[in-house]
Amino acid sequence: MRRRSGLGLVAVVLIVAGVAIAVWNWRSSAEGPTAATFGFQDWLVRCQAAKDKDGKDKVGCGMSQQILDQQSRQPVLQLHLARAPSGTGHQLVVVLPLGVTVPSGILIQIGDLKRNVAFTQCLPGGCVAPFVADTALIDKMKAAQDGRVAVMDRLGKTVAIPFSLKGFGPAFEKMESQGGIGTSDATWWTRFWNSSGTK
Repeated sequence: MRRRSGLGLVAVVLIVAGVAIAVWNWRSSAEGPTAATFGFQDWLVRCQAAKDKDGKDKVGCGMSQQILDQQSRQPVLQLHLARAPSGTGHQLVVVLPLGVTVPSGILIQIGDLKRNVAFTQCLPGGCVAPFVADTALIDKMKAAQDGRVAVMDRLGKTVAIPFSLKGFGPAFEKMESQGGIGTSDATWWTRFWNSSGTK
């Protein structure tokens, strides 16, 4: 497994080449009869078999966006949204490459709304910052065209990574109409991430 490059390189790439927004290239072999995907501009909704809090089978959905470095085609930012593990409200999980300064966390900004979020863990595929996506945040994401995630690299330089909110509203409505994940599994997003071919 190759480790992701640090954010120092990402800073240069973002300035020189910009970023590419990519919907996930789901492997059809992993999909099966209970899985389905729906694209909405720069967001993808994926639904698959899941368990509810009582252990009963259901179809759970989450939505994602992945930002790729145009040169290396490696992810520099991943966003995953679904119902919170408690089943009430929603959780947004932000994943950034290894090489970030963990204690400073991230700043996510959408218009005039800002949220500071701490990293909870770093995995081989990146560092993870999950937080509650309340109604104010979701409404802002529905209304805006874009947002950004700011993070400090290992050299102490702040890097701002833009992401698109085009298609967020319709994708959110589709996810909700199909049924959110809402299980007790706090790492629900890894099923979507690992299924994408981005290890």
